[in-house]
Amino acid sequence: MNQTILKTKRLCLEKIGIEHRDDLYKLLSNPKVHKFFPKALDKNESREFFEKIQSRYQSDGFCFWAVIRRTDKAFIGICGLLSQTIDGKNEIEVGYRLSDKFWNQGYGTEAAKGCIIYAKDELKIASIISLIQSVNKPSIRVAEKNGLKIEKETMFQGLPHLVYRLYLK
Repeated sequence: MNQTILKTKRLCLEKIGIEHRDDLYKLLSNPKVHKFFPKALDKNESREFFEKIQSRYQSDGFCFWAVIRRTDKAFIGICGLLSQTIDGKNEIEVGYRLSDKFWNQGYGTEAAKGCIIYAKDELKIASIISLIQSVNKPSIRVAEKNGLKIEKETMFQGLPHLVYRLYLK
């Protein structure tokens, strides 16, 4: 049963469940989608990723959600809120990965904006971040369109990342 978390004009974000597993695996194994990640994931790594999302729902109350286009119920990717520890400080990150066939249509910006509003209104957090490698221009564009500003550079999972932040209060 799909549990809707939030809706935007064109999208519905819902908890990732068994019904999304195959679409999630396709997304995670897509090398184009993972151009700015260490690598695309294989079936076992994708299964672990799915299990970690389920675990995060239990521990944090949120994680990645399935991004579903409202007009045709197409699975277009994942977007959500992630608890991260950056430079010793607990942060909430808005993160997103969309299938390449849905790029350049504003879906990433729209889904991330929905998550930012959810973080502000439902979680009452003071600020939100995005961790982005400097070469990942499309993700930087999404962050900037949603009002996030570059704050600093940090090491994250062994790679240099830019920290973009938006104050919500």
